[in-house]
Amino acid sequence: MFINKMKIKMKAGKIYAFLLVLTGSVFIQGCDNALNEEPKTFIAPDNFFANADQCTQAVNGVYTSLYSVYGATVFWSMTELGTDLSFSTDANNLVPNDFTFNSGNTGTGGMWGTLYGAIKNSNMVIARVSKAPIDDKVKARLVGETKFLRALWYFILTNTFGDVPLWTDELDVDAVSQLPRAPLADVRAQIIRDLGEASEALPPTTSASDAGRVTQGAALTLLAKVYLYNQDWANAQKTALRVVESGKYSLLPSYADVFDIWNRYKNNAESIFAVQFLRNAATSNNVRTHQLVNYYMPTRDAGSSTYAGVDFGKYVIDGWHVYIPTARLVDMFEPNDLRREVVLGYGYNGQKFKTWPKENRPWYGPKFWDLEANAQASGKNLYVLRYADVLLMLAEAYNEQGNTAESVKWLNQVRKRAGLKELAGLSEGSLREAIMKERAIEFVGEYQRRPDLVRWGKLVEAVKSVADDNPVGAANIKPFHNYYPISADEIIKNPNLVQTTGYQ
Repeated sequence: MFINKMKIKMKAGKIYAFLLVLTGSVFIQGCDNALNEEPKTFIAPDNFFANADQCTQAVNGVYTSLYSVYGATVFWSMTELGTDLSFSTDANNLVPNDFTFNSGNTGTGGMWGTLYGAIKNSNMVIARVSKAPIDDKVKARLVGETKFLRALWYFILTNTFGDVPLWTDELDVDAVSQLPRAPLADVRAQIIRDLGEASEALPPTTSASDAGRVTQGAALTLLAKVYLYNQDWANAQKTALRVVESGKYSLLPSYADVFDIWNRYKNNAESIFAVQFLRNAATSNNVRTHQLVNYYMPTRDAGSSTYAGVDFGKYVIDGWHVYIPTARLVDMFEPNDLRREVVLGYGYNGQKFKTWPKENRPWYGPKFWDLEANAQASGKNLYVLRYADVLLMLAEAYNEQGNTAESVKWLNQVRKRAGLKELAGLSEGSLREAIMKERAIEFVGEYQRRPDLVRWGKLVEAVKSVADDNPVGAANIKPFHNYYPISADEIIKNPNLVQTTGYQ
C-alpha cells in the first residue's frame, strides 16, 4: 500500500527520522534538519541501500518506533497498572487495572501491531544493510544498533505475552501471518544472540550530536537483564560487571537529579539508554513530545492555573492524575529515604497541596513532572536503561548465587544515594526481599514493576496486597494474568496463533 501524503516530524541533532512504511514495500526519504516534509516520491528498498548515508537513514527509521512504544499511553497503563505500586480510578484505564481484559478487549491496544511492525522494519534493515556496499565498521555498527532495537521489541513482547511469533528474516506478509507462537525460551535465546552480537559491534560511547543512539553499554545492560529474567545468575553477574568495569556510567549525586524537571540532566552519566524527546520551551516548539506528565500531575483545578489548590505560577500543564500511588508504595519508604519527596508529591515551592487523590494519600511527585511542558506536550526523556538498574541486577545475581556479602555491596550503593543506612548481615531470603523492595521504589513508573513481579512469581500476591486501593483487581487477579491475551483480531488474521492460556 502506498501513502501519498505524510507529514514527518524530525528531531535535529539527535536521531534523524527516516520513515519506514510498515508494509516494508516503500521508503520515504528524510533529511538532516528538524522540519515538516511532504514527500513526493518513493524509493524501493532494492534501490536505496547504496551508501552509508542511506543505510544510516534506514536505521534511524527503526529508532522512530521507540516513540510509538514508549510514548504510548497504553504502554504506560499495561506496565504500571495492575501492580502493587499504582492504581487508577480513571474509566479509560480500568481494563488493565481491574484485570477485566480478554481477547476482545486486551488492554494492550495496538501494541502488538506496533512492535511487530518495528520487528518487520528491523529485519529488513538488518538484511539490507548487511549486504550494502559500505565500510565494514560502519556496517557492523548500524546492524548492531538495529539488532539491539529488535531485541528490545522482542523483550517487551515476551514480557507482555510470553510465547510470541519469532522471525528474523525479511519475510513477506503472507508468510508472517502464518507464524505460530514460539516458546519463550526460544525467543529469549534469539534476544541473547542479537544483544551479544550488538555488544561486540557497538561503540562504548557516542558524541553529543548522536545522543540517543545505542552503545555497547546499552546492549550489555539489556543482555544482563535478559539473563536475569532467565535466572542465569552467573551470566547476569558477568555481563553487568562488564558495564560497571567499562567506567562509562555512574550514579548521579542525588535521585532528584536523575529526573530534574528542567531537563538539565538529559543523557547524564546514569543514563544508559533513553528515548529522546524534545520540546523547546523558549519557542514553544514541540519537536517530539509525550503526555506522561499529564498522567502523574496532580489535578488541575477547574478554571484555574492551580493544581490541587497550589499555584504553579506560569506553568500550564493539564493534570489528569490517572495514576495514583498505592498505600503500599507510600509505606515502603524508610523515614530518611530522600527518594520519597521525589516520587511522591506533597506540595510545590513551599506550598502544601490542599486536595488529595485519596484521603491521607499523596499525589505522584516531581519525578514525573516536567514544568517545561505545556498543556499535553512534554519533552522529558524517558529512561529505558539506567545505571542504578545495573547495580541492583548485580545485587540480585550475587544473592541468588549465595554470595550475600557481595550482593549487599551493590545494593548499598543505591541505598547510600537515597540517604539510607547500609544493610549488613542479612540472610539470602531477607536480602532477596530487600532487593525486591529497592527495585519497587527506585524504578516506580519506569515500566519495570509488572515484569519484575511476573518473573518473581509475585504478581497475584502483590495485587491482592493492595485490595484496599484496587478491590476489583484484587478480586479478579488469577495466575494466568501474568500475560495478556492476544487480540481476537490477530487470532482471526493468523489461524496458527493459539490464545494465551486462561483466555478465550
